[in-house]
Amino acid sequence: MIAYTNILDFVLTFVAGLLFGLAIKKGTTAFILAIVGFVIASYVGLTFIPKISLTYELNKFIAVLAAYVKEFQLGAFTMSLTVILFLIGLAIGLWKG
Repeated sequence: MIAYTNILDFVLTFVAGLLFGLAIKKGTTAFILAIVGFVIASYVGLTFIPKISLTYELNKFIAVLAAYVKEFQLGAFTMSLTVILFLIGLAIGLWKG
């Protein structure tokens, strides 16, 4: 017989993945819209933060991203049912969000 706590763990893992996916999708959309707003504002001549160069910030972001990609190693990765349910929830959240 399966304990209710095990079923609850699987359901909550799926829901957590779903909520993370929704949050990532909405956050990405908000970030992109903010960047578009800053670009339009700089084209018009408005500045929100003085003395900030878009190319400097982009180069700094790419350097940090490259440093993290170099350090990332997958190693021996095992998939369990909990990880699979979380990833399914994450995918559905990203897709439907």
